[in-house]
Amino acid sequence: MGCCGWLWNSWLCLGLGILPISVGILTAATFAISYSIAVVLKHVAPGFPYISDTGTEPPESCIFGQLLNITAMLVAATVYVRYKQVLEYNHRPEDSGLLLLNKFSAWLGMFISLGMSLVANFQESSVIIVHVVGAFMCFGCGIVYGFLQTVMSYKMYPHQNSLAVCRVRLVVLVLATLCFITTIVAGGLAARDYHGTDIEKWLPEDGGFVPHVVSTAAEWGMSICFILFFFTYIREFQKITMEAQVRLFTDVMALPCDLERSVGSEEIIPT
Repeated sequence: MGCCGWLWNSWLCLGLGILPISVGILTAATFAISYSIAVVLKHVAPGFPYISDTGTEPPESCIFGQLLNITAMLVAATVYVRYKQVLEYNHRPEDSGLLLLNKFSAWLGMFISLGMSLVANFQESSVIIVHVVGAFMCFGCGIVYGFLQTVMSYKMYPHQNSLAVCRVRLVVLVLATLCFITTIVAGGLAARDYHGTDIEKWLPEDGGFVPHVVSTAAEWGMSICFILFFFTYIREFQKITMEAQVRLFTDVMALPCDLERSVGSEEIIPT
């Protein structure tokens, strides 16, 4: 019981470490649930369909969209907390370059969140162009964001993070980049040789099956890499807490004449 309690306190109950944990778990749950339903209802062929194929037909498309929208919000929150963390820790004049990278990567992180939302709300069977743009925003901006964060991690070593974290992030991002390239190249080769009738149920006799499986497997691998990357934030986020202050401003139009002297005053209510 003591060991379990220590693990619970270490990984879930300290600071904002719950944010990257939630991103990873909810992303994995989204893909697993939509894949399982799509396979059971025979909307996709078992094996390695594209992730988007598992969220095209109802009812799994509804679950896929809802959960991915929540995940996109959590990603945006995680990116913002990371931005504020780096901003808080680096105030020296020589940190100006680091702070510029931090601001640029934060914007990229918001594009990741927006891309996830587009993928969730515009199914490939309905609005393919918007869906593809969202996927490239999510994965493409995600890779650039990850490399920028890795560079920043090396610059902040050893004061804010360990060398092991830097190396893990670098390895994960290299693997994600290889998967991204493989997904695009193999997907193009598969599309060139495809002559089937239902692309969501790609069968061996449809042509281009081997590069199709390579492409889809690489996409799943790339998603796993991004989940692992966000997990590297856990230990650092455990050191962070956020507080909110409620400020009530009096309004002259809403006050009796004898209270107008308090115009412009403010009251801070601790939370």
